[in-house]
Amino acid sequence: MTRPGGGGPRPHGRVLVFRSSTLQGEYTTLRAIPITTVSRTLLDLAARSSTRALARAVREAVRLKLTTVEAIADCVGRHPGSRGSRRLLAVLGRYSGLPIERARSGAEVRALEVLRAGGYALPRLNARIACEEADLSWAAVRVLIEVDGGPFHLDAGEDARKRTRWEGAGWAVERISSDDVYERPERLLALAAAMNVPRCAP
Repeated sequence: MTRPGGGGPRPHGRVLVFRSSTLQGEYTTLRAIPITTVSRTLLDLAARSSTRALARAVREAVRLKLTTVEAIADCVGRHPGSRGSRRLLAVLGRYSGLPIERARSGAEVRALEVLRAGGYALPRLNARIACEEADLSWAAVRVLIEVDGGPFHLDAGEDARKRTRWEGAGWAVERISSDDVYERPERLLALAAAMNVPRCAP
């Protein structure tokens, strides 16, 4: 919880109360309760969260269209000396230029990061191909990769039906688990190489 004022954070029971003299323009209301904006909340969290937790919070906030990378960067710019501002900027750098607002899952965002770091051209994200939405696709070479896991791809029959449609339209289709994307990203890079995914221009 953040309230106007000065001084360090103080616990009130199970609530940790922060004080800030720079809340002007950085709060809104939810059910008539004043709350900080999403961008300001991320900045406040940056000083106390792990890098992994912060990255996930940023990714999900943007993916769910609660804020934008630009709005978060603007917030950091208004508080350059804030604790955690450097860490938050570092996280923003990971997502700069990635179309994470089109992602359906965190695994798709992580796949974009892995592919870019591996030197591959970014795919289209959740584009419609043969009237079906495909996770990652490269039209130039007519290949697509589906990321399985989480709340999606739970119906094997539906996945098989989509694969038949895509292959019937002349697309090569492969699948990878979200666990591999997070824990074994080299498998995604190997799959991209095997499918001749275009490389980024040097």
